[in-house]
Amino acid sequence: MMLFVKDLSIHGPSGPIVKNISFKIKKGQCLALVGESGSGKSMIALTMMGLLPPQLNASDYSESKKVKAIMKAMIFQEPMSSLNPTMRVGEQIMEGAMTSLRLTKPQAKKEAIMWIDKVKIKNAETAFLKYPHQLSGGERQRVMIAMAMIMQPELLIADEPTTALDQRVADDILSLIQDLQMEKQISLLFISHDIDVVKRISNDIMVIHKGREVESGKTSEVLLSPQMAYTKGLLAARPPKNKKPYRLSTIDDFMDNKDRRKSEKLQTSIGSVILEVKNLEKYYSKKLILNNISLELREGETLGLVGPSGSGKSTLGKCIVNLEPVSGGEIKYRGRRIEKMNSIEKKRLAKEIQYIFQDPFSSLSPKMTIEEILYEPMEAHGLHKNKSERHKKITELLSSVGIENDSRRKYPHQFSGGQRQRIGIARALALGPKVLICDESVAALDLSVQAKVLNLLNDLKEKYGFSYIFISHDERVVNYMSNRIITLQ
Repeated sequence: MMLFVKDLSIHGPSGPIVKNISFKIKKGQCLALVGESGSGKSMIALTMMGLLPPQLNASDYSESKKVKAIMKAMIFQEPMSSLNPTMRVGEQIMEGAMTSLRLTKPQAKKEAIMWIDKVKIKNAETAFLKYPHQLSGGERQRVMIAMAMIMQPELLIADEPTTALDQRVADDILSLIQDLQMEKQISLLFISHDIDVVKRISNDIMVIHKGREVESGKTSEVLLSPQMAYTKGLLAARPPKNKKPYRLSTIDDFMDNKDRRKSEKLQTSIGSVILEVKNLEKYYSKKLILNNISLELREGETLGLVGPSGSGKSTLGKCIVNLEPVSGGEIKYRGRRIEKMNSIEKKRLAKEIQYIFQDPFSSLSPKMTIEEILYEPMEAHGLHKNKSERHKKITELLSSVGIENDSRRKYPHQFSGGQRQRIGIARALALGPKVLICDESVAALDLSVQAKVLNLLNDLKEKYGFSYIFISHDERVVNYMSNRIITLQ
């Protein structure tokens, strides 16, 4: 037996986060931890790595002496916030090997370049000298794997390693992890909310809800024939491949013994053109990123935007909201070219077209509470009568995205990745926009919360006639949400 953990409990200031969790992982095998955001999955991983935040504490629990002696390594959920932006990636890969394995600098550099090549980043010696921002999302995740593998771990913990990656890159990352696991006979603890990924990579599964085990067993058996309502709800929350039910089921529906999915198509009322892009071009340092892009978005419509990493999806979205200057072509909002707008019109544009960013951690100020983050844009645009009305709106916004109201004075780092994404959505909704650009806005969410947010976006669309540009790499999600789809390559 490679790993045995028994009766692990984790406590925070407001009570237990994880309660009496026990599991085993055999040598060369993979156990998947599955559950909603905030269920305690990442806290279990951090405890095993000895990285539990100081305000939390783990009660005494038994783990085999062998586990304490073996080398453990972790691939974190968000590589951009886990990598030091001021250090070259090669130096960051070397650092752990020099500290823990006591390699000399030349030895560590040789090993780092070898692992950069082994994780299939092209031109390893050139990549060694790059900074994190000079790499794609998939390349940064490969750097995280190299940082973990250079430590020669016997146990590898992977915390949502494919979140927000497009399908092709995610498949490559999973294949890489599987190949390294088989080659080195590493034990793997894999944390994910993606059922399709879990089905592919794990031998065993444990489903966790509010810090407690719901059910566990062989992955194939649990997913094929779940016994508990919570697990059934988790599986049912995935958008179906070939249908467009009016609402997606959530775990709450299943816990209440209700399945709210209906077979009728989404109700939509499509109006006139609100946004128009004509022959758009965008260059970065003489490199063509967007080439002759044209599209129309109508009132009440959801336009899906799909394509692999680096295809220009996010760049197109940022050009539309005037965060990136265009190199050619034009963008019109309500018939008016945005580059010709005066200051008053541009302020109105900033209110009416809102962007939900892909990475919630880097787009939320770490120095502001959630209450301040939501209050600031409303105050800047003079929305609502007074301070009291704005605070009432904050309560409504938090409720609409499933964040508890008593969390409003917390900071972004005190939330899980999925919770931070919901806060980003609430911030965008704070200004009552007409157009929302959702850039992988549900990629970091577990299935049930994803279903709630997609239902919410559709409810808001029906109630207020919002228009969406929905950027996603998840075919199920984009097919479910969209009236039309544009593919970039």
